[in-house]
Amino acid sequence: MEMHQVRYFLAVAEDLNFTKAAERCNVSQPALSRAIQALEQELGGPLFRRERSHTHLSELGRMVEPHLAEIFDSTQSAKRMAQEYGRLGKTPLKLGIMSTIAPDQIIDLIAAVRARYPGIELRLCDSDARDLRSRLIDGDFELVIYALPGEEPDERTHLMPLFRERMVMAVGSGHRLANRSEVPVRDMNGENYIHRNNCEFAG
Repeated sequence: MEMHQVRYFLAVAEDLNFTKAAERCNVSQPALSRAIQALEQELGGPLFRRERSHTHLSELGRMVEPHLAEIFDSTQSAKRMAQEYGRLGKTPLKLGIMSTIAPDQIIDLIAAVRARYPGIELRLCDSDARDLRSRLIDGDFELVIYALPGEEPDERTHLMPLFRERMVMAVGSGHRLANRSEVPVRDMNGENYIHRNNCEFAG
């Protein structure tokens, strides 16, 4: 079965006129008729009935028409996808980044990816860590950069540490925690502080 035979059959099935179908398919009527005859031989029976000037689908033709239409539509869809991919010229890579990560931590990474893999088109999206992890597992992203302190990595993901980040605090010079080189988290209990939205360390 050739795809042009399917196309010719569907054109005749729609027009119910061999001459009009041949014109629409931009072929001669004899060529169209031969293609349909070859298709009929392969399918084992006539696809059309001609009664004087009236042409209509045979029972076999009515039976196979939806299947051949589906084959043709799927083929056309595959061609369109291939053409769009060819025009794209680049492979998209969807990267999610936690919104609270400082930009200077990832600028060099993004620049290195673009320099080393010019065929990749980075598509960036920022969000909170839990949303990124959920969307990674659902397939919305290929890669995400995030942190969930105190939680075990999800077994459905592959984890690669990128960097460590030091936590710092700012207090007034007369504050009880001032002038200390390090402060255990428990020593901050009861203190008021400015809370950063979407902070993964809030807990």
